[in-house]
Amino acid sequence: MRFGAYIKDKMGWILLNGMGMLLLFAFLLAMGNSLSAIALIFLAWGVILAGGLIVQFQSRKKYFDRMESMIEEMDQPFLFAELMEPSWRLEDRLYRELLQRSNKAVLEEIRRKEDEQREYKEFIESWVHEAKNPITAMELLCENMEREREQPQIRRMRLELSKVEGQVDKVLYYARMEQVWKDYLIARTDLRKLVLRAVQKNRLAFQDRKMQVKIEMEPCFVSTDEKWGLFILDQIFSNCIKYNRDENGCVRIFSETGKNKVKLCVEDNGIGIRPEELGRVFEKGFCGTNGRSGRYSTGIGLYLTKKLCDRLGMGIHIESEYGQYTRVWLQFPESDFQKIGWEKTFQN
Repeated sequence: MRFGAYIKDKMGWILLNGMGMLLLFAFLLAMGNSLSAIALIFLAWGVILAGGLIVQFQSRKKYFDRMESMIEEMDQPFLFAELMEPSWRLEDRLYRELLQRSNKAVLEEIRRKEDEQREYKEFIESWVHEAKNPITAMELLCENMEREREQPQIRRMRLELSKVEGQVDKVLYYARMEQVWKDYLIARTDLRKLVLRAVQKNRLAFQDRKMQVKIEMEPCFVSTDEKWGLFILDQIFSNCIKYNRDENGCVRIFSETGKNKVKLCVEDNGIGIRPEELGRVFEKGFCGTNGRSGRYSTGIGLYLTKKLCDRLGMGIHIESEYGQYTRVWLQFPESDFQKIGWEKTFQN
């Protein structure tokens, strides 16, 4: 609180005292008092008024400085009204009561919104599980029909079913993204086997686009959640397939092992990313030039991938040369890392 602002706020009180001093001057002068006596009275009045203003300013400044320091140190500033120091001033007490009533209304609204959001997430999760049942059944029917006779239409149907399943999975992971810590299991995972599972899951799409997949890595182990890691790789492969060249498409997968870390690289020779767009690929809803050039994109896949990597303690980095290649790097901490404090990390 600044002194100038405080004086401006008290200007009405100061003007009232000034009018009182003028009236007293006229009265004392009419009563025949000398100017020196009147000046002495006015001097005492002015000193008392100025002293009172200064003392009151210092008292209020200390009070508000304490309040400001308290709210800066609080983890939940919206509870400030509940922890305010009691004051003997009626004005302070009234303000505190109004703030408490306002905060109570805000908290009730927040609880209502949280309940609505939780119900929505529960509905989405239940819907996803219900939707995956007929997809699985149709995949089994296609597989049985393929065994009897090979038909391109059936393979195409299975490919489209895998796309639908991928979109359904994306909805499920998006709904669960903010509460990863409730649905994770960090374990020692063979990264090469995880990559092979992701490649197998996207096998039909790779075959449909006539893309080669080269896996140039030895078995290596990392600490991660296998299910969430598989989803992350699935999103990366999906982009490799979507933005590949029309011919000679190739995906190369290799790993690098260093001190306290394992890095996995997924490289494709697709159309690449423009330099001015490279820094925005993880933004929610960002499609870029490629996503608006006949290749349908929602801008959610890489956004989800980045969010999940952050929550799993993984690093992700993309390098690209437009028209030449794109490399996605995933950095896994080495086995047995962060065994302590996982839940705290996710909740933060």
